[in-house]
Amino acid sequence: MPSWLTILCALLAVHLFALEALAERAKQMGATTLYRAPLGLRILLGTAVIGMVYGAGAVALSREFGRDWWVSVLLLGLAIFCASQWPADLGVSKTGIYEKKWLGLRKKAFFWEDIASSAVAPDEDSVWVVARSGTTIKHTKYHVDRSGFIAQMKTYCRWLEAGRAL
Repeated sequence: MPSWLTILCALLAVHLFALEALAERAKQMGATTLYRAPLGLRILLGTAVIGMVYGAGAVALSREFGRDWWVSVLLLGLAIFCASQWPADLGVSKTGIYEKKWLGLRKKAFFWEDIASSAVAPDEDSVWVVARSGTTIKHTKYHVDRSGFIAQMKTYCRWLEAGRAL
């Protein structure tokens, strides 16, 4: 396959994931609204992480490991990279907002009283929620239901129009 075609396919995939995020709606889990990555992106990154870890293990258990150890290290590094690129899960309820990153290993949670403001950041194509401590939570273009998220931010916390700062 020509290299330009590979690059074109990768760019098309990125745009398709962003379009899928626009079409998919947030999931209601009890009293919490869950804003996640779209299904296609979760399947792609999940399969990539599992496949690379499996590949690293297969290389490590092979007879040629002494010569091919670097392939195992490379696959583990790529698996960690894929896990780091996974968009955080955002949860919004009547009491506050939380963000889970790194497949649930890192979590930030704030009550609405602790939120200073929220606003659209057009340069990053994301919605930022800023706590009084300065910590931020971002709803990116790779999260589902942007309009629903903005509506909830306008309901529960101080909303700044584009171009305004604290």
